[in-house]
Amino acid sequence: MTADALKKQKNVKQVSFEDLGHLGDTSADLLNVLKKPQARETIRHSNTIFLTIGGNDIVHVLKNHFMDLSTSDFNAEQKVFSAHLETVFSEIRKLNPDAPIYYFGLYNPFEDYLGTANKDFVPILNSWNANSKKIASRYRNTTFIPTFDIFKGRGSTLLYADHFHPNEKGYSQLSSRLMTAIRKNQ
Repeated sequence: MTADALKKQKNVKQVSFEDLGHLGDTSADLLNVLKKPQARETIRHSNTIFLTIGGNDIVHVLKNHFMDLSTSDFNAEQKVFSAHLETVFSEIRKLNPDAPIYYFGLYNPFEDYLGTANKDFVPILNSWNANSKKIASRYRNTTFIPTFDIFKGRGSTLLYADHFHPNEKGYSQLSSRLMTAIRKNQ
């Protein structure tokens, strides 16, 4: 979807993607990926960088504290995640000071499952997104792309059966949002 949309841009001659992530990666995993020579070389030669990270960090809080979950668990993990995100952006900028970075914010894949607990979870997610946007804003040519509103109330139609990852329609919505941001930055 995004590749096709990018190919239609006048100033784009060729599009190739390299996905450096793996299913289940957390921000700590991304830091390890950024140490690998092949990943570093890929980033050095990238014209544009797309980044999505953080969802699995939240999932780990849910898994690790399921029976005794509190807001303080999310707040503590947010501090760790924020430090990791800061390092990720810093490391990418050291490797590639010029390529635009488009960072996708978090959405709520648990909306259908949390029921009334959403009133407690949504502010946590909003806090993570606001903080991530603030961190991204400190890095030149870096754009935070909000996604929360895309999936709000639409998880059953925009997420795969795993109720966590976007399905084709969900990715289409994300691609559309990304392309809007890219056009705005040209």
